[in-house]
Amino acid sequence: MATEDGELGSRLLGLLRGHTVESCPTQAAGLTERMDRWPALRLLIFGGDSGERILDLLTVVKGHRPGLPVLVLSSQPTIRLATDVIRGGAEDFVPIPYSEELLLKEVERILEAAELRDRVESLHRLVADACGLDRIVSRSSRMRPVLDRARAASRSETPVLITGETGTGKELVARAIHAGSRRAQQPLVPLNCAALPRDLVESELFGHRRGAFSGAGTAHPGLFAAAHRGTLFLDEIGELPLEAQAKLLRVLQDGEVRPVGGLESRRVDVRIIAASNRSLAAMGAGAMRQDLFFRLSVLVIDMPPLRERREDLPLLVAHFLARIRERGVARVESVDANALELMLDYPFPGNVRELENMLEGVSLTLPPDRTTIRTDDVRGWLRHRGQPVAPPTTQGPSLRLHDLEVWAITEALRKTEGNKSRAAHLLGISRDTLYRKLEEMGLAADVSDSRT
Repeated sequence: MATEDGELGSRLLGLLRGHTVESCPTQAAGLTERMDRWPALRLLIFGGDSGERILDLLTVVKGHRPGLPVLVLSSQPTIRLATDVIRGGAEDFVPIPYSEELLLKEVERILEAAELRDRVESLHRLVADACGLDRIVSRSSRMRPVLDRARAASRSETPVLITGETGTGKELVARAIHAGSRRAQQPLVPLNCAALPRDLVESELFGHRRGAFSGAGTAHPGLFAAAHRGTLFLDEIGELPLEAQAKLLRVLQDGEVRPVGGLESRRVDVRIIAASNRSLAAMGAGAMRQDLFFRLSVLVIDMPPLRERREDLPLLVAHFLARIRERGVARVESVDANALELMLDYPFPGNVRELENMLEGVSLTLPPDRTTIRTDDVRGWLRHRGQPVAPPTTQGPSLRLHDLEVWAITEALRKTEGNKSRAAHLLGISRDTLYRKLEEMGLAADVSDSRT
């Protein structure tokens, strides 16, 4: 709290007895020095008579601690001063004399909002850990350029176009790029363009005014407004109608959106990540407007299908089975070697998503007295999918899940240079579970505890 008026300061100290309160004069240098000594400062209240001095002090405070909430009081309130104070970044403006009850409620509201922002930031940090590039399970050379380009995209603000077959993990990469970018604490808003009725696309993206069309009983801000300062992920971008593509191009060029039925535009700060299951050549040859295609394809990431990264399949199998067990869906203890060979021979047209669905489906249908996925289980799943199945081969030795897990954990620790927290994230398990598995496998003594 900073105030020019000693009597006002005394009253505020008495009113805010339920809070830890510090008082200081309003000289800019002294105030910023005190602010540096209060790293946990949650709210700054200051007041005075001179509107010009209040605005100057507000500018100093916001320049020094931009995110600090400020509540301004003035004994000479005017509409212009109140407007200037709010525009200058203050949370609110309270005229003097004030109602103590209302002022206390205002302080509580601002502190609750600050606490909520802290919780949201913590959640975003957890999301960044859960969605980062380290969560992408791969040891394939085909995935190295994908990860390199994704890291480059995280460091930039340019639009990104991700291409690849259905189920290759395009949205996973989009979320990893967002989680690693400066926008990570702002929302990522996904939209499947192919799932929207053509007559609602523009309304969904850009919003609409009340009464703009039949059924528009209330105003709708649109997804661009929802993604302001964050990222908008447009999946299947090639399915957007041409008229919506033209309007999207204008938003990318001008940074403004105009809702359907509205006359005024509003500025938005949104990064676009687009994706399509069509090839780059197909997208440039008529699937999209050429000007929009060139605007979005500054940085292109092409996701390889699973059939081109076969060496990842054992690692992915171990990863997904560990997740299935962690979720309590089913307990699978081992995988038959021939079953794994059968998976390696199958082209997986649905890619990684199909592999995960297959493992979960097979796990759920195992007899209660069996915890091994066998060749016949995989064959049955393939038969239900209408896939041709080769005649059974002689049953080979069982490839224990333990062996897969040892390999996967060793690989994860190698990839993360021994960092157990990152290795656990990579494997999709908790750190406690990783420590337990290291003990069970007799690997704990071989792994340094210097980095956790």
